[in-house]
Amino acid sequence: MTAKHFLDYHDPERQDFQLDRFILFSDAIFAIAITLLVIEIKAPEIHTGGSDLEMLRQLIPLLPKAIGFVISFWVIANYWRIHHRIFGFVKRYTNRLIFLNFLFLFTLIIMPFSSSYYSENSFYTIPYYFYNANIILTGVTNFILISYVFNPQNGVARHTHTVHLKAILRARSMVIPAIFLIGILLRPFSLVLAQWSPILSWPAFYLVRKYYDRKLSA
Repeated sequence: MTAKHFLDYHDPERQDFQLDRFILFSDAIFAIAITLLVIEIKAPEIHTGGSDLEMLRQLIPLLPKAIGFVISFWVIANYWRIHHRIFGFVKRYTNRLIFLNFLFLFTLIIMPFSSSYYSENSFYTIPYYFYNANIILTGVTNFILISYVFNPQNGVARHTHTVHLKAILRARSMVIPAIFLIGILLRPFSLVLAQWSPILSWPAFYLVRKYYDRKLSA
């Protein structure tokens, strides 16, 4: 038995249990990443005798962090949804699948740091590029993961998925990276347009869905 065969070996009767562990571990990373996002937002100290107006003023500096939290939460939630969908088809795991999943989770778990780094330094270029690069890398690794799972030659997925589903999942996984890449390209010309470019994700998702629905019905 070669080293590769040895590493891939598992008891067939334990396959479902081991796959459940694999998915539950991934879900835990998603949950931790989302939780760490909100931990980065520190509540302001309330001093005795302070007025309501003062308390409202204390919340203003937290606004960039709150916006960063909302964007990052939505990004992570979107990728959890895609991850949930694709692993609904997985019937067995391989070392390559484990590696690709860890690579994807790695980009995910550093998002609380990149989000905090950017939201605390939102007027600087490097933190913005770092945050956007993190999200782009997450999308790319997710695209690679989807491509591997739905490749019949790898034998990890049940063959009940359709070409339409595979295409739309791959397209949706690249919408967010494309939007954040647009933000990077806009950054040298307009800080405001670059910072607000993530809102383009919603119409982009809608257009992708409409395009593939129309293609399917044609």
